[in-house]
Amino acid sequence: MRKWIAVGFLFIGFVAAAAEVELLFFHIAGCSQCAPMKTFLAELSERYPELRVISYEVGLSPRNWRLMMKLADAYVLEEVEVPVVFVGDLAVSGPGSANELLIEEEVQRCITKGCASPMERLERGRWLPMLNPLETVAVVLFFAWVLYLFFQK
Repeated sequence: MRKWIAVGFLFIGFVAAAAEVELLFFHIAGCSQCAPMKTFLAELSERYPELRVISYEVGLSPRNWRLMMKLADAYVLEEVEVPVVFVGDLAVSGPGSANELLIEEEVQRCITKGCASPMERLERGRWLPMLNPLETVAVVLFFAWVLYLFFQK
């Protein structure tokens, strides 16, 4: 009898671990369009305990910005506007109830059929040299300073 109980718990643990769904959420701190998506994802993770939401702030983190852009390339996402969500076979960019509906449908599909982590798609993308917004501002200010110094003389 104990043997069957142990096998039952092992099976239940395996099924529960296999059904976990990973969702990647990219946002900018203080973004008015990101806040509703963040609230939606919190509610979604309450409804679906199998869902694991991983948030990345991209405004001040060049590393997170590059990760978002690499994933966007791997998912062939044409336009990238925060908030950006990757889950299963779905990549959505921007706010809106239509995107929220697509995300929930994909989460449900992944729970029932299983989905790989979006991070596994990184192998499919290309290496893209790019700067995040903070780096872009720093480069522009640097070149403006250099031009200023050059024309001072």
